[in-house]
Amino acid sequence: MSRGSFKKGFFGLEINIQGMKEELSFWLSRKINYPITKPDVMQISVTYKCNLRCRMCSIVNLSPPEEELSTAKLLHVIDEAADYGIREILLTGGEPFLRRDIFQISDYVSSKGLRSILTTNGVLIDNVLAESIINSKLDHIHFSLDGLEATNDFFRGAGSFNSTVKAIRLLNEKRKNGRFISIGVALTVMDKNLNELSEIMRLVDDLGVDVINLQPLIKDNANFMDKNLPSFWPEDKDISVLKEEISKIRELKLRHLTIYEEPRLELLIKYYQSTLTKRDWVCFGGFKTVFISHSKGEPLVYSCHGICGNLDKDSLKSSWVSKEAHKLRLHSGNCRNLCMQSCYSREAAQNLLYLKRSCIRKSDNHG
Repeated sequence: MSRGSFKKGFFGLEINIQGMKEELSFWLSRKINYPITKPDVMQISVTYKCNLRCRMCSIVNLSPPEEELSTAKLLHVIDEAADYGIREILLTGGEPFLRRDIFQISDYVSSKGLRSILTTNGVLIDNVLAESIINSKLDHIHFSLDGLEATNDFFRGAGSFNSTVKAIRLLNEKRKNGRFISIGVALTVMDKNLNELSEIMRLVDDLGVDVINLQPLIKDNANFMDKNLPSFWPEDKDISVLKEEISKIRELKLRHLTIYEEPRLELLIKYYQSTLTKRDWVCFGGFKTVFISHSKGEPLVYSCHGICGNLDKDSLKSSWVSKEAHKLRLHSGNCRNLCMQSCYSREAAQNLLYLKRSCIRKSDNHG
């Protein structure tokens, strides 16, 4: 999303100068296959442990559950992000709340002047943990919710829906009288929840959630290169339902909720029909988001398709501009298995026409 505000220009136009500079930098970076601008976000896998065994997730199989980065190494990773000029840190897992030091980590993000985001299934959040969240310096918490009760529990386990909804209600109530923290929901679009999408939007809006994003399903969220169609992939007969639900969503009068469309909802139709092309969606893997994974206690810099650095040995910047990173960007640029994940999506920088639409508009009162 482009930062900055619109200012008056010539010929009755308003221009977002800062946003235009950012989008141009990403557009040009991709054209020359070299990052002339820093990533927007660092996503850190703080643990592979999880209290759930969701049917569409294989993160818990990445490494032995006891293997994690130490607190000291995680703080060092955050230092590297701040030194490089990254503005947001996304703490993810596994389930981040299984780490006892998670608030030490998130508060350190804030102390470095960075925005902190944490993803969770919400099941562990009780009154005590909710108080700790409100008293922490977390900026945003993002819940996973993949359907109404029966559907969500099919994917995530019996009772998970009620636990997650209860956690959202609890946090929403506590933030009214305490520190404000924004609340989001992520939903993975699958065959069994297609006919519930608009109803889930209504539910989430009623819960007072601030933002929701609809995620495309991938075969293996621990291996983006797997090209086989996954279980729960919508079939041809389901596409009409998807189209109808997107139309219903467009007609909703939402009170609180913003739909984060990076990428646009309508592209889900082409995605599940396997007709999506690079003219529809451009991958910014290796440019928009830098990932930190871990193996044998080492913090590894990950770009789509592989590892390009080790922060025990190299700086984040040197890893991000390394020869290995260059090769991985070439791989991403030539990839035909379009995943359409939001961490690789930057629509405004796809081409100059989109950039113009995003950063230039007609003034309402140019007289």
